[in-house]
Amino acid sequence: MDILRLIELGLVSAATALVGSMLGLGGGVFLVPILTLFFDVNQKVAIGASSVAVATNSILGSTVHLQSRFTNLRFAMLLQIATATGALIGATVGVWAPERPINVLFGLVLLYAAASMAIKRKTVEMSPDTPDPHGIKASFIDPATKKLVSYVPQRLKLGLWISGAAGTLSGMLGVGGGVVQVPAMNILMKVPVKAAAGTSSFMVGVTAVATSFVYYSRERIDPSVVVPAMVGVFVGSQAGSRLTRRVSANKLSAYFVLILLYLSISLLAKAAGYTLPGQS
Repeated sequence: MDILRLIELGLVSAATALVGSMLGLGGGVFLVPILTLFFDVNQKVAIGASSVAVATNSILGSTVHLQSRFTNLRFAMLLQIATATGALIGATVGVWAPERPINVLFGLVLLYAAASMAIKRKTVEMSPDTPDPHGIKASFIDPATKKLVSYVPQRLKLGLWISGAAGTLSGMLGVGGGVVQVPAMNILMKVPVKAAAGTSSFMVGVTAVATSFVYYSRERIDPSVVVPAMVGVFVGSQAGSRLTRRVSANKLSAYFVLILLYLSISLLAKAAGYTLPGQS
């Protein structure tokens, strides 16, 4: 692999990590389709590289989210068991699954992500008397508005089921699970979008490590793809997690809907035997 290609992989990884850190999606939701569509990387190798990059992204990006108090640690640990279990199951299935159904599933997941981001989300004002039987109430000061935001995650049992599904998708697709977790936390569990992104960013690291272990055991981790991806992620995740502090929550969702739609259509077209202009 030549130097130019390594640099290109690093730059793309940096861009996806920047977006992933801002949205709590882990970056793999962008990285895997870009590697397979534009760099002609084997699908399983791309998923393996993405899972390692997502784990790196989570470790680096979570530090800033923790400092900003966007991450709800107790809430995250309650959901993490279901997510990690789902990741191991999903990775075991995904490493053997044919490429075409994986592309179809990935395309549909991206459509879901685009639709969920397009929904205008409203901040839910919690009453001071809102019950908190699990001790998961949290608060943070939103740097964009300078206001204190307090919340109590709702529907915890539903959240556990969704976390298991998110982990399964993460294992199969190398996306970290945030693409399902963030909208579910925000829309169904009434968690503010920045807190959902910060909590998801913390969680996807453990999920990605579980996925990476399965793909490594099947010799699907290629250093020539993983190393530039990790370097790019180191740069992009730091910038993204800091930009989250300054960009409004609505803009975080709106900027990337068109990108997700394009990647979704591209993957579905590839599954049907078509290749869009400029793709491998």
